[in-house]
Amino acid sequence: MARFNQAHAQENETLFTLINVDVIRGKRQLLCNLNMVFTAGEFIALAGENGCGKSSLLTVLGGLAPLEKGTLLFKGQLLSEISMRDLAEYRAVMLQSASTPFGFLVDEILQLARHHIIESPDNRHRIISEVAEQFDITHLLSRNIQTLSGGERQRVFLSKAILQLLPVNPQDSLVGKLLLLDEPTSALDLRHQKLVMQQLVSLSKQGLCIVCVSHDLNLISPYCSRMLLLAEQGCIADDKPENALTIDTLARCYHTQLNLIRNQEHDVFVTH
Repeated sequence: MARFNQAHAQENETLFTLINVDVIRGKRQLLCNLNMVFTAGEFIALAGENGCGKSSLLTVLGGLAPLEKGTLLFKGQLLSEISMRDLAEYRAVMLQSASTPFGFLVDEILQLARHHIIESPDNRHRIISEVAEQFDITHLLSRNIQTLSGGERQRVFLSKAILQLLPVNPQDSLVGKLLLLDEPTSALDLRHQKLVMQQLVSLSKQGLCIVCVSHDLNLISPYCSRMLLLAEQGCIADDKPENALTIDTLARCYHTQLNLIRNQEHDVFVTH
């Protein structure tokens, strides 16, 4: 496979380009003819009803599933021509159900996230400690991953994905890196949902591009900078949340009548 052009990646803020992309699972066409561009610093929400292709699209973007049709460019290069080792430096994925067949300690799992990075043990410990504090898992570091609750596990694997991308030098930029998340808050209580969203916003402001699948429109819409609504085998809305979420687009997306409430800050909330 072609060596990833790191110098080009540092200069180009466009991370992902989708050209006429189809997403197919088995014999079923989920999404057809997608054309999109994702850029540095965006916090993008992917929404839509069950089975519309959100998770499948995420795995294709992450290079974890084959592209059936179309072109995927990651920083100007064909995604299929970038080795998984090179891709790991710039792209991290958190899927819905992370497998934990062995009883690793949480700290061991977080250390695995940085095995591809050359750094001192002290620096690695510092970065892991900072992320653990940010996502409220410091008290879990010595715990067996298999003994944790669903929400605790979710925060551990989210931290792991982020640790994969963080630079050795905290002054270095996150521009040019991509974080793909599939329902990262589905098992979290209200306090930790808010904490995770605030941390993701902070990372996006540092240049990290985040694409996050979420069913909870009311949770993610005040935080994301862009919302994509998937339905009818395509993207029926691609805009700021307050513009993407309308009565008409929601009806097309979820096949039911929903209502909207808007506050003075122009946030929009969906109600039954």
